[in-house]
Amino acid sequence: MSTETPAEIRDEELLAATARGDLDAFHAFYRRHAGRVLAYARRLSGESALAEDITQEVFTAVWLRAATFRPDRGNAVCWLYTLTRNKFVDHWRRSGGDIGTETLDEPRHSGSSTGGGDLRVSLRQALDRIAPEQRRAIEMAYFGGLTYEETADRLSLPVGTLKSRIRLGLRTMRLVLAPVAL
Repeated sequence: MSTETPAEIRDEELLAATARGDLDAFHAFYRRHAGRVLAYARRLSGESALAEDITQEVFTAVWLRAATFRPDRGNAVCWLYTLTRNKFVDHWRRSGGDIGTETLDEPRHSGSSTGGGDLRVSLRQALDRIAPEQRRAIEMAYFGGLTYEETADRLSLPVGTLKSRIRLGLRTMRLVLAPVAL
């Protein structure tokens, strides 16, 4: 790492240094993002212990796979959140869990509601407003944890057609959910 303070170094530079085996760069990247990854993991799972395990797996993957990060394909934070999501998909597949849309109706955690129920209702309503073929594609690709290729194969569609359906469905959902975000 250079003589710059960790706060001045861009994520992409930290990942490049991590890929070269620079433990200080990895620690700086970890300190910068671990809290947000853990919060995201908790939102995905509703279980603190699982979220902590997933966060550890994510940063182990960062250390081992930092060289696979490609800045021309997206920023470091997107890459990190994609790793997190993929670790959850891997976990659910290993555990034989079904990531169906029932997770939209039933919160995974007990305790007080912090507005998560409202979001689930809004998401359910937004899904109800899109065409059935768009809804099915979105449910399989996003809630089912399938890749675009796997989803296209299961729906017997070309990948390009699947992506168009998902894009149109998400656009409609965004319009329906826009007032919720305000």
